[in-house]
Amino acid sequence: MSPRWIKILRDVRLARGRLLMVVLALAVSIAAVVTMLGAYTVLAREVPRNYNDTNPASAQLETVGQIDADLLEQIARRPNIAAAELAATTTARVEIAPGKWLPMRIFVVPDFAQLRINTLGREAGSWPPPAGTLLIERSALGLSAGALGQSLTVEFRRAGSHRIVVGGVVHDPGLAPARQEQVLYGYATPATLARFGEQVPLNLLKIVVAHGTADSAAIEITARGLSQWLQARGVQVHEVRIPPPMQHPHQSQMNTVLLMLFIFSLLVLLLGSVLTATIISGLLSQQVRQMAIMKAIGASRLQLSGLYLGMIGALAGLALVVALPLGVMGGRALVAAVAELLNLRIASMALPWHLYAATIVLGVAAPLAAALAPILAATRLTVQSAMQDRDVSRDTPGAAWTRRWLQRAAVRDPAFTLALRNVLRRRSRFLMTILLLSGAGAMFLTSMNLRAAWENNVAQAAADRKFDLELRLDEAAPSDRLMGLIGAIAAVRRAEGWSIAPAALAGEGGISISRRYPDGGHGSFSLRAAPADTTLVALNMLAGRWLRPEDRGAAVLNHQALSTVFPGAKVGGMITVKIEEQTRTFKVVGIVRDILAPGAVYVSPADFAETTGSGGAVNAVRISLIDKAQVPSAASTVITALAAGGVSVKTSLTETSFSAAQGAHIYILVWALGFIATMMAVVGLLGLASSLGNSVLERTREFGVMRALGASSGAVVRSVLYEGILTAFASALAAVAVAAMPSAAVGAMLASISNQNISLQLSPVAVALWFAVAVSAALVASYIPATRAARLTIKQTQEWQYA
Repeated sequence: MSPRWIKILRDVRLARGRLLMVVLALAVSIAAVVTMLGAYTVLAREVPRNYNDTNPASAQLETVGQIDADLLEQIARRPNIAAAELAATTTARVEIAPGKWLPMRIFVVPDFAQLRINTLGREAGSWPPPAGTLLIERSALGLSAGALGQSLTVEFRRAGSHRIVVGGVVHDPGLAPARQEQVLYGYATPATLARFGEQVPLNLLKIVVAHGTADSAAIEITARGLSQWLQARGVQVHEVRIPPPMQHPHQSQMNTVLLMLFIFSLLVLLLGSVLTATIISGLLSQQVRQMAIMKAIGASRLQLSGLYLGMIGALAGLALVVALPLGVMGGRALVAAVAELLNLRIASMALPWHLYAATIVLGVAAPLAAALAPILAATRLTVQSAMQDRDVSRDTPGAAWTRRWLQRAAVRDPAFTLALRNVLRRRSRFLMTILLLSGAGAMFLTSMNLRAAWENNVAQAAADRKFDLELRLDEAAPSDRLMGLIGAIAAVRRAEGWSIAPAALAGEGGISISRRYPDGGHGSFSLRAAPADTTLVALNMLAGRWLRPEDRGAAVLNHQALSTVFPGAKVGGMITVKIEEQTRTFKVVGIVRDILAPGAVYVSPADFAETTGSGGAVNAVRISLIDKAQVPSAASTVITALAAGGVSVKTSLTETSFSAAQGAHIYILVWALGFIATMMAVVGLLGLASSLGNSVLERTREFGVMRALGASSGAVVRSVLYEGILTAFASALAAVAVAAMPSAAVGAMLASISNQNISLQLSPVAVALWFAVAVSAALVASYIPATRAARLTIKQTQEWQYA
């Protein structure tokens, strides 16, 4: 074996501790990249596959009355119509616990065996469902407190309450999990519903276009043409729904979030590579004379560079062996969490070969590129300058200033003085270690700031609404009657009658177009009757004013409706909406920030009654309670009282369930950012341990002098521990300063995809926690170098040779 390689092997054996840190740092950073890149690759493939494998409808046309079979056949033969089917939806409520009900959205399927559009994945039970049974979406199974083969109490609006058996479980990828939305999803035939007295006309025409399946404008042209054709044949089209074509409701948001996380994971790899360069630089600084001797006997600069680059390549290879399986496991865990969040079925976790190839190239190239500069700098020294290299313990330009500052600060502990001098002696190493640790701290603070900002949004939404319970009724009822029933309940502080009706944009030729998904929530907006003198909402006015009792034809938009439905609307301008078959134009008098709420147009009760023909009855009640801790029991009492008065409640919404549903959307991102922060922290602490290890080696003779002058082992230990604490404290300060940038980026990204004002503010609790974590971890990382330094005898310090 060549003497050069024998030397490298000896170096590896003597510096195995520090080189092991290189392997660990690279393994952690590469694993973070593989986790995020693997999750992005799998989800980018599986989310569209989940959704598009159901053959989603290009458009859904809601008609007035049912289309007969002959007309459906003619529709299927029309130009640019690849498939056409009839369906319907209806609402009911399900008892999930004694006295506790949740809404159920029932999708009516004429023939499950012939279902070709918006198909369902079969999970368990019978297919098609036996007569008299229904299918339930898998995410709703646990929420319903039922099980396959058991019966649920389902109460229909007109047919009353019935026990219906769950005949099967299906998967519908286009729906958000039931627990998030607090809505159950069921599937039944018209015959099954008719058996229980619920007659539902098949008034939803689903079509798939033959050309331009991914072009929203082309689909709209086809849908408008079909609507006009139907109207010419006496079939009135109430609304055309065209969701973003071939796109899962959460596709763009998920891609944005995962891309951001992948970029952050690359930052972890950058830090791991920087640590590699730092450790190699420290190792080379101790071998300057050895390289000079090798040059003196004929070694070239290229040969010396090749030796150390080869060693780094081998270390990167070992790191890859550890990182790849860990990263794959981490990616699968993240995919599973997102799949649970988005109600996905992951058909395959397989990763393409080019991902592994790219990871290997990146995992080797990044540390080589980072270490190239210190290697070239070390091998550039001439034999003469290398042999004249002085010990690192010489004084620095800042040493005199340090002594004067310490004297003014009355610092009496020599161990602290020595620690601070050593920190300032190796400024580049100190700054590099701060960089490593502050990156971890900034990411940790970002994740905590994100959580705090989201929880603040939820809390602000609750404060703006000022009510504890919202009940939505199966049928509208006179407000005076409702207030009389509710007002007799001691737990109620105040109640107000509201109303809500789904709305759509009034389109050309009387055909309204909406971007609503089949779940009825995503892409929708509503018309709401808001009492002008309400005390149960206090929304922040962005422009204009709130409604007044004398207002007629006036509307207030919330910011969600302004952004997604009426992007050009301004105070003083006009908007036109369609409710049922009524088209109404309103003057915009105000715009409000309505946090975490869907799009809404607020109008006076009189305008709502005139538009919907409700005659002044209300279909929703908002209630403020005397004791907010008694929401569950009070809700049950109110619902029972209304039922005794002949009023059926379709659903009840509480702040607790609302907060839980909203929090599930964000905590997966908090977890992912926390994961990246942990990876960064591991790399940073390895860098700190390496820095202190090098410091102990370089200060060996200094420790010998200290012991010769009577310093105790405790003083030596404190000197090293102080150095670690100073580094950790400085890095925590830097993290606080740096955290503003990723926090702003994450906040802006979330605001853009959620249309919410998410301003990430620095959390004092998170700052205090990170300082505690950083200092504690620094003490742990400093312990081994400190005790090693304390065990050195005076004789050993004089005989010490750098490893």
